[in-house]
Amino acid sequence: MSIEDVAWGYFSELVNRSLIQVTRVFYEGMPGNCRVHDLLREIIISKSREQNMITITTGQPTRWPSEKVRRLIVHTSSSNNTQHHQQMQNYCFDHLRSFVTIGSTDPSLSRMLLSKVSGSSKLLKVLDLRAQETQREIPNEIFNLFHLKHLDLYDTRVERVPKAIGKLQHLEYLNLGNTEVRELPMEILKLQKLRVLKVYQQIDPSDDDYGRHGFKALFNMGGLLALEILSCIDASSGCITVEIGKLTQLRELAITKLRRDDGKELCSSLASLTSLHKLSVYSIGKGDDHEIIDLNHHHPSSCSFLQSLRMLILCGRLEKMPQWVAHLHSLLRIDLNWSKLRGEEDPLESLQHLPNLSRINFCGSYQGEGLCFKTGGFLKLKLLQLKRMEGLRWMRVEEGALPCLHQLILEQLPLLDELPLGIQHLSHLQELYLYEMSSEMIDKVENQKEESEDCRRIAHIPEIIIGFYTDDGKWRKRQLWEGTKKNT
Repeated sequence: MSIEDVAWGYFSELVNRSLIQVTRVFYEGMPGNCRVHDLLREIIISKSREQNMITITTGQPTRWPSEKVRRLIVHTSSSNNTQHHQQMQNYCFDHLRSFVTIGSTDPSLSRMLLSKVSGSSKLLKVLDLRAQETQREIPNEIFNLFHLKHLDLYDTRVERVPKAIGKLQHLEYLNLGNTEVRELPMEILKLQKLRVLKVYQQIDPSDDDYGRHGFKALFNMGGLLALEILSCIDASSGCITVEIGKLTQLRELAITKLRRDDGKELCSSLASLTSLHKLSVYSIGKGDDHEIIDLNHHHPSSCSFLQSLRMLILCGRLEKMPQWVAHLHSLLRIDLNWSKLRGEEDPLESLQHLPNLSRINFCGSYQGEGLCFKTGGFLKLKLLQLKRMEGLRWMRVEEGALPCLHQLILEQLPLLDELPLGIQHLSHLQELYLYEMSSEMIDKVENQKEESEDCRRIAHIPEIIIGFYTDDGKWRKRQLWEGTKKNT
């Protein structure tokens, strides 16, 4: 078993015992957010203090249990307290194993701690500086931390990675997501234990539907044989699609700026990735200007990754759906963004009989006038989002389709002037979101009489949310039913 599998087993056991509460599910079976009860948190902190396991500081003067601090957490509420800063300078960090910041801490406190930690903690294994906006360069002292395994610089302002990164021979996790980094030095290839490499930034920070920037691929990238997560690698520099096939341990792969001519080589490489769980492919361009993604180069029986793939994101134009998509029996979630499939290429055909599919996000994915969800299709789908399909005029749900659907999101569909025909068949639907929809549809939904047939069609839906922008540019939401109507 991999260390992730072992950790997942521990985590699941804690969830089953209600010691950890899952508050949001990312997609079927994968928690997005978790929390612990406030009383349990106090017990954890108390026991950690007693056993000198974890030390938490919020910037207020506190008595630490020992000068031998092993794991230090600097919380977001850290304030500018000169007395406390001076007090902390007296502590010894020679035994520190982990240094984690949560939220954006006071800049002077953060700099002082980082300088002291990186200068004296030779045993440090975990360094988490995410969301420290003042961090523009990676301090040189970090590259002397020989035992460092985990370096997280997510959402910082770091712009470059020095060649000295090659000195961190034990590094397993490097997160440069949402930074300004676009290139990595050749020395990164010396990190033969590296399992997770994340370097990316949203193309449009206000809208993740447009895809991501990645980092320029390095020659011989396939030499990082321990890699399990690689996100996002820029395919425009050439030859990387061949190198990917050498990374046989990959569980997650995101590749950006894929050209149409790269499709055949990528499909050949994917056939070697038998453990791939998540695949994200972004083509060159943005929105309507995306280049075509061509992944129709393998017979389904030759694609080994079909048995393991759980999440698929395709961001770019598609002439037609890849044939192998219909064979992804383990697939839980699919996102199609800007695929602009023609009316005769119904995206539902190849997806409706996938046995485990629970979430669909379509954004600008279809140019046809109508979508029909047929009887017996999408038996486990729980969330359906349709967005930015300018030509869509009608939707129909046949009886026996989408029997488990809990959440339906319709967003920016300007020609759709009425709710889906057969919406009354969605007996398990709990939430209906109508975001920036046509005024005709909103008028019909809001102004219907209680005894009307239209009202009875949606009376079983507990929550209907209407979202829109006001003239002054502010986002507003309101609930439909009078008993719970409210503006936010």
